[in-house]
Amino acid sequence: MTATGIERKVRQHENDISAIYTMIADIHNTQGRHTNRFNELTEDVEALGERMSSIETRMTSLEGKIDPLEGKIDEVLDLLKR
Repeated sequence: MTATGIERKVRQHENDISAIYTMIADIHNTQGRHTNRFNELTEDVEALGERMSSIETRMTSLEGKIDPLEGKIDEVLDLLKR
C-alpha cells in the first residue's frame, strides 16, 4: 500500500471512529431521556396506586352502608307483600 493509500485509510478510520463516538453520545442522551421519562411514569403509577387504595377504602365504607339498607328494603318488601 502506498503512503497516500495509508493516509487515506487512516483518515477514514478517524472519521469512522468519530462517527461512532457521535452515535454513542446520541444513544447515551436518548437513554438519559428514557430514564427520566421512566422515572416520571413510575411516580405517576405510584400516585395511581395510592389513589386506587383510597377508592377501595371508600368503596368498602359504602358497602358497609349499603348492606344495612338492603336488609331494610327487604323488610319493606315483606311488609308490602302482606
